Amino acid sequence: MLHALGHEEDNGQTFIQIQRREPDEPAVPGEQILSKLPATLWSVILSYLPPSDTASLSFSCKSYHGLLGTVPWKTLNDPSLYRDRINFLLYLDSTLPYHLLCFACATFHRRLDRGQESLRPTNISNPLFTCPYAGSSDSSKKISRTRLTSGRTLPFPFAQLAMRAYNYTSDHGIPVDSLSRRYRDRDSNWSHQTRYAINPETSHLLVRVVSQAFAAPGLPPAGLRQLLYSRTDFNPYFSVCAHWRDGLLLPSVKCALSHIPSPVSGGGLKRIQDEAQYRLHRPSAMVSLCSNCRPLRRCPECPSEYLIEVKMAEDKSDPDPTKLFKQALVVTRWSDLGDGTTPWNLEWAACNGEWGVEYNSFEALGNRAISGTFEGMFNPDAIPGQRVVSMNPNGEKLGEKGHNWY
Repeated sequence: MLHALGHEEDNGQTFIQIQRREPDEPAVPGEQILSKLPATLWSVILSYLPPSDTASLSFSCKSYHGLLGTVPWKTLNDPSLYRDRINFLLYLDSTLPYHLLCFACATFHRRLDRGQESLRPTNISNPLFTCPYAGSSDSSKKISRTRLTSGRTLPFPFAQLAMRAYNYTSDHGIPVDSLSRRYRDRDSNWSHQTRYAINPETSHLLVRVVSQAFAAPGLPPAGLRQLLYSRTDFNPYFSVCAHWRDGLLLPSVKCALSHIPSPVSGGGLKRIQDEAQYRLHRPSAMVSLCSNCRPLRRCPECPSEYLIEVKMAEDKSDPDPTKLFKQALVVTRWSDLGDGTTPWNLEWAACNGEWGVEYNSFEALGNRAISGTFEGMFNPDAIPGQRVVSMNPNGEKLGEKGHNWY
């Protein structure tokens, strides 16, 4: 077969010799080259191609379209070939800047507000295109979202737009910096800051979410739950991946809170002694964490890393000037959200715990931390100087049945 494609039978010229033909010398029509192989042999060749590639071959030029016809395109209408239809449409993504691929319909929809798309809270309607499945109760037709914080998500179409603008032109999407936000949770005293970047080495979308809340010392278990968990869905206020209940993430956060020094309390001679001890050996405002809560925690099942810190911060909401500075819990999460092509992309699906994907972050990432890659693109001096350990060293997968997170 390769011999028949590589040589012209009439004059023995190879394809390389044909390419080196003089400019005024006529080119060989594609139909003549394709006719060198019989139709039965073409059928064998096409049997090795997936339906998406066969449809792309028919779409590539007039010669192949004459050979294959429209049958490969009609074949993709079969619901069982949904993934193949999406793969074929992805080949056309760069040619349709005014449209966006909808994975519920497996078709391109025209963008409603091209170039002005803005990321909004989850409870605000924010359609990017008109889809007949909008508001559908069918879970398979809903837009895939990754959770950022309580009440905030990143819908997959925004990841598409950011990566399209990076891979093609600015007309195809939106700048990645337009996704970044600063906001305060309306149901708690948590404040959040999100920032996005694209790794030039892998062309993957990276996100950093920094969450902060003032914490009182010596909180009982009920106080810890009130500080950490949202009462609407009982997920942490700060950013977490789908595997946050397994392992040591929440125990590490509670361990960090236990290091906040308690003020002098009680009465009598014991209080006088404690106050004297406090004035002679005044504790530092810098809280030192232990070896359990200080290291970076990496989720072994998805590309997410967590850093837990306790810092002195200014509380402008407190009218008492003597309580202006307080200890604050700061939880930072770095995640790799993948290349923004499909919702079943390995990194995106792993962070959301969807599609049954299996991901080993320590094998995939190796010794290179996501936090180091992200911070190195902005300020190399800000790279966290902590070792990376597993968030789930014992391989627990208890989920809701576990009690360490609670």
